[in-house]
Formats: sequence, C-alpha cells, structure tokens
Amino acid sequence: MTSRSAQFGAERGVPTTPDHELMKQLAAGQLGALGELYDRYQPALRSFIARATQDSHDVDDLVHATFLAAAKSAASYDGRASARPWLIGIGVQLLRRRRQTFKRLIGVLSAFKSTLPQVSDPRVRFQARTDVERALARLSEPKRITLLMAEVEELSCAEIAEALAIPIGTVWTRLHAARRELRQALSEEERVRP
Repeated sequence: MTSRSAQFGAERGVPTTPDHELMKQLAAGQLGALGELYDRYQPALRSFIARATQDSHDVDDLVHATFLAAAKSAASYDGRASARPWLIGIGVQLLRRRRQTFKRLIGVLSAFKSTLPQVSDPRVRFQARTDVERALARLSEPKRITLLMAEVEELSCAEIAEALAIPIGTVWTRLHAARRELRQALSEEERVRP
C-alpha cells in the first residue's frame, strides 16, 4: 500500500520512495530522506497546523519543529504506508506543548499586567475571520484538532486515534460533539449577521 503522495508522484513519472523506506533511511541518518518527506508533506502539515492553531504567527516554526522531531524519532516509526498521520500527530503534540508554555507565560505576565502597555491599534486587536473560522475557534482544541484531522486531512478514525494516542471511542465522541457544536456555532453566526 502506498501513500497518496507517492502514488501521485508515480503517476507523474517521478520515482518516489515509499514513506516507510524514507523513515528507515532517516533513522539511519540519511538526511536526504527528511527533505523528501518535507517536500511531500509540508503543504498538508502547514495547512493543518494553520487551521488548528487559529494563529498564523508560529505556523512555520511548528511545521519545521515537527519535521525535526520526526527526524529524531524516525527509529520509532511504526512502518505504516503513509507518514502523514504520524507527522500530524507529532505536530499536535508540539502544538499542545507550545500552548502549555504560553499558558505559563501568560500567568507570569498577568502578575505584571499593570506594567504592560495597552495595545490601542485596532488592527492588532482585531483579526477578521470567516464564519467557519470563528466557529472552529469556539471548539475546544481537542475537538477542533480531531475534526480537522477527519474532515480536512481525511484521516480515518483509526489513524486519528493512533496519531493522537487516544482510544478510537474518544475520536468518535470528539467528532460527534465537534460536528454538533460547529453546526450550532454556524447557526448562531447566521442569526447575528446583519
């Protein structure tokens, strides 16, 4: 079984190396394999992280950190045909760590809130978002990530469960709740629109 990207490359006459072989090469220290994985999955991973974070400032850093973490843990790759779910799982873990770090930082900064200058530029305080982006932002991070992995990245529930290291029942529960909450949020957006 080959990944969609590998199949696409083969259809175009470009020789491609299966993902599990690239991971073996990467585990053996062949950094060229990382470049091939990057070329193959960077656009999809970047798109996913951009949607999952709702914050464009650190997307590129998270994407690069994901590939660096993948290189370090290539020996633990489980041999599945497509590395995309595995890479997305790494990206999600890095995103969670980053959020925890920011929460701690915000806690420290809140203690000194009175000494921080207030931002008065409305362009900085306000980011225009589409109805869907605003509705997605209202979902909890676990629900938003699970929904994006299923609907946008087209990963199966089993792939999501494996990538996030959670039971498949948790994936189903999150998806059901996320879809319900998204529909509700979109209905509310529709009602308040002028």
